[in-house]
Amino acid sequence: MRYRLMVVLSLAMALHATADRAGAQRYYPRGYGAYGMAGWGGDPAAAFMTGLGSYARSAGVYQLDRAKANAINTDTAIKWNKALRERQRALREEQKKRSAEQEKERRQQESRTRLESGAALNDLLDQIFDADPGVAKVGRSSAPISPAAIREIPFEWNSEALSACLDELTSTGSAIPDILSGPKYVQERNAVRSAVARAFEEDSHGEVSLETRKTIHDAVSHLRAKFLKEEAEYNPGYHEGLNYLTTLAAVNRMLNDPSMKQLLAELQQGKERTVGDLITFMNAYNLRFGPAESDRQREIYARLEPTLVAIRDEISPGAAQAPQLDRSGANLRSAAKSAFRGMNWSDIEAHSKAQ
Repeated sequence: MRYRLMVVLSLAMALHATADRAGAQRYYPRGYGAYGMAGWGGDPAAAFMTGLGSYARSAGVYQLDRAKANAINTDTAIKWNKALRERQRALREEQKKRSAEQEKERRQQESRTRLESGAALNDLLDQIFDADPGVAKVGRSSAPISPAAIREIPFEWNSEALSACLDELTSTGSAIPDILSGPKYVQERNAVRSAVARAFEEDSHGEVSLETRKTIHDAVSHLRAKFLKEEAEYNPGYHEGLNYLTTLAAVNRMLNDPSMKQLLAELQQGKERTVGDLITFMNAYNLRFGPAESDRQREIYARLEPTLVAIRDEISPGAAQAPQLDRSGANLRSAAKSAFRGMNWSDIEAHSKAQ
């Protein structure tokens, strides 16, 4: 009985194992679980085509994803570049505006500096004198200015061209007449030359002192006295030599004229003056506007500038012509000899003693 039971159990186990293998054969061709590995145990060609299809699907998904990624990247780059250029343009506009404001401020500062230094007013004076050399039209200007304001203007002698003229007239190889160029007058010429050189040096740093002016006058006077003693009026070049000495003394007289300050001090407080009077006065004494050093002087200059512009435009409408330049100084030397040719020496002496 026990033997039969063992046989039945063995047979049952064998049948169960055979059933499992058959089930596996039916399952595997459909794929291994959820991984889609079809074709096991089937036709090899069918399995290959199945693999190609799976690859194509995967490749298509990849290409689509990559195209979407590229589109996103390109769109992002376009937006970035557009935003970058917009910001760059905005910054350039701001920089341009700042540069324009800085340039405007620089020009305004330069204009203020030129006005306060007197340069702007002196340029206007030059233009007025060029248009009206005799200051006949300018003198009729009725724009008012108080005597107090005139007294406060920091005038300077416009003497650099004069000291340069003297320097050129007395330099070796310049316009010294032959009658005065010989060894007979070497000591006296050297004395004049030394005094003129000191005046030229002083003028390059400020003003020529009255002491230096007197030294020049005395040296010229000594040379003239010896010339009159040594030379006869009928000698060739006599009048040329005498006119030369008169020219030296007259130009020296213009380097510094204290009578101008005395005249300013005597201006009546109650009598109204005009800008025409001011310009005529400055022309007569060869004056220019010096640097303004106080708020009051700056205020006077600021009020004078538009008035001088109006006077210039009235007597010389239209664009001003380019000024003539005497680069060699020859024109001034020639003009000086002509201007002072007939001056009386006694007048020069009297003026010198009054200083």
